[in-house]
Amino acid sequence: MARLLRLAITLGVLAWFLRRIDLSATLAAVAALPLASLSAMAGLTAVDRGLMAWRWILLVRATGIELSTKSGLWIFLVSSFLGTVAPAGIGGDVARAWEIRQRTARGIDAVAAGAVDRWLGLTSVALLGGYGLARWTWTMDPRITVAMVTLVVLTLVGAVAGLWADLILPRALPAPWLTHAPWRQLHQLALSLGAFRQQWRIVAEVAALSLAVQVLRVVLAWVIGRGLGIPVGLDYYLVIMPVAIVLILLPISIGGLGPAQGAIVWMMQPLGVDAGLAFAMGTLFVLLGIAGNLPGAVLWLRQK
Repeated sequence: MARLLRLAITLGVLAWFLRRIDLSATLAAVAALPLASLSAMAGLTAVDRGLMAWRWILLVRATGIELSTKSGLWIFLVSSFLGTVAPAGIGGDVARAWEIRQRTARGIDAVAAGAVDRWLGLTSVALLGGYGLARWTWTMDPRITVAMVTLVVLTLVGAVAGLWADLILPRALPAPWLTHAPWRQLHQLALSLGAFRQQWRIVAEVAALSLAVQVLRVVLAWVIGRGLGIPVGLDYYLVIMPVAIVLILLPISIGGLGPAQGAIVWMMQPLGVDAGLAFAMGTLFVLLGIAGNLPGAVLWLRQK
C-alpha cells in the first residue's frame, strides 16, 4: 500500500508538470547538453558514490567490525542498488545491515553505523542550506526561510539525541520495559549509538566527508543548470538544492522523482527561470543519483 501511494504521488506530480511545460523544448535543451557538461556530471556522480561508500565503511569499522575496503565497497554499491526504489533509501540501509549481520552477527552495530551515517548526511544538508540562506541577499519567499530553519533545527536535535540515545532511552522508558525483547534490542541499539561519542575523530571525519558530498551535489546541480542554459549562480543552488535533496530522501516518492522537481521549479520561479528548464535540471539530478547506483546492479547480477 505504501509503495502504491509513493507511486501515485510520483506519477501525479510528474503528470501535473508535463501538462504545464513545453516538453519538446525541454527535451531539445537536454539533447543539446555539451559534452563537457555530461563528462563533469558523470565524474561528480562517481566521486559522490565513492565518498558515500568510504564514510559508511569508516563508521562500520568504528564499531569494531572488521571490514575490508573491497568488501565494504561491494556491500555499499549492491545495497544502494537494491534500495533504489525503497522509502528514503532506507532499503539500502537495511540491506547493508543485513549483509553485515550475515557476515559478523553484529547487526545492531551495523544499524547504528547506518543511523549515524544518515544523521550526519542530513545534518550536512541542513547546515549547507542554512549557509546558503545566510549568504543569499535577494528577496526570499518566507516559506523557504521557514522550511530551511526548521530543517536545520530538527536535524541538529535529531543528531544530538541519537548520539546520546544510551542516556536518554533509559530515562524515557520504564525500567521493566527494558526486559522485553523489542525494547531490549532498542536499548542495545542506543548503546551502540552512544559508543560513537568515544569515536569523535571518526565522526568528525565522516561529518567532513558528508559535507563534501553535499557540496558536490550542489555543484552537480549547478553544472546541469549551466549546461541547460539556466542563468542562476552557484549561490542560489546552495539555497534550493538542500531542500530538493531532503525531498529525495523522504519516503514520499519513487526514487525521489516528483516532489524534488516540484520544489526546484517553485524556488526558481522568482528568478524567472523557465519551468521546463528547471524541471529538466531537477529530473537529471534525480536520474543521475539513480544512475550512480547502477554499478551495484552489475555486481549483484554477477553474484547471481
